[in-house]
Amino acid sequence: MNTDRALVLEFLEGDRKPAPIASNPLARDLGGELLELDTEAGTALLAFTPPQRFSQGAGVLQGGIIATLLDFAMAFAAHAALAARERAFATANLSVSLLRPAPSGRYLARGRVLRAGRTLLFADATLAPDSGGGTVATATGVLPLVDGG
Repeated sequence: MNTDRALVLEFLEGDRKPAPIASNPLARDLGGELLELDTEAGTALLAFTPPQRFSQGAGVLQGGIIATLLDFAMAFAAHAALAARERAFATANLSVSLLRPAPSGRYLARGRVLRAGRTLLFADATLAPDSGGGTVATATGVLPLVDGG
């Protein structure tokens, strides 16, 4: 079983208290934390506190790291939406809009499943500083569904 899916199922069956994302080495390196999941709405709220080594020369988060945070949010929303079904998925298309610089700090990544069909899942995500302020990036994604989990 996918280790992120296993974490989602454990979270949903447990007390639903915030938990570190220890299921994935990259999420762990990025200071990932699972805060909320909603299986009916197909949503996920994650927090990340990327270390300084993930910043580029100007001291802001590198764009690829921002894309990764958004991809994680969409994936966890997909796992929530598919919790009752033995379906696996992968990101086939990821479109990211970087709206403003993202200085070091803690970020909230919100993922949402827009539509889950028989073979494709469509999702979006936003990334904003936990301290407030505007959205720094958005993303949309297409995730093909396959049997298995």
